[in-house]
Amino acid sequence: MRLALLLLPVALSACALTAQRTPQSLTSLPTGAYQMEKPHASLLARVKHMGLSYYTVRLTDFDATLDFDPAQAAASKVHAIINPLSVQADHPTDTGWDKKIETDFLKGGQFPQIVFDSTKVEPTGQFAGTVTGNLTFRGVTKPVTLSVTYNGGLDSAVLYGGRPAVGFSARGTFKRSDFGFTDYLSAVSDDVEIVIEAEFTKH
Repeated sequence: MRLALLLLPVALSACALTAQRTPQSLTSLPTGAYQMEKPHASLLARVKHMGLSYYTVRLTDFDATLDFDPAQAAASKVHAIINPLSVQADHPTDTGWDKKIETDFLKGGQFPQIVFDSTKVEPTGQFAGTVTGNLTFRGVTKPVTLSVTYNGGLDSAVLYGGRPAVGFSARGTFKRSDFGFTDYLSAVSDDVEIVIEAEFTKH
């Protein structure tokens, strides 16, 4: 359940962390709208399988925007949209396995978007914070909290045409049963872990 919904999600609103960076970093990184750089982002969902290992899938089609205020972390916001029909599970023999996850489990045909909208950003350390938001998945909206690490920022990123850039890592867990996803609970964990990596640039 790569929801992860968000989330990212991803989630990413971890800009909360930047509020703890040095004054030089704060003044050099501008406030405003940032866009996720898709080639340098990833979203994974993990569930425990039969108590033996963590089964992992990748969601390959997602996007996020960051309303970034490095001086006031609580004022920053993140919005993420995930396409549930973009599962990549790398099953070695079943070519239809991705589609089964997308349509049978994630209900992607019925609910074509998984959405995460942050509602609160809180610093928890020098370069760490939490981002809480509303996750909408399979037609149900519930609060989800992500733990976020601020990895760094660049005043002028050459790879991104000289635009300012920031990067975050985020993790979170939610119960799939809260969203009506109760298939195979005897063999597959109710808890779904989301793992997000993302870079954002000023636009």
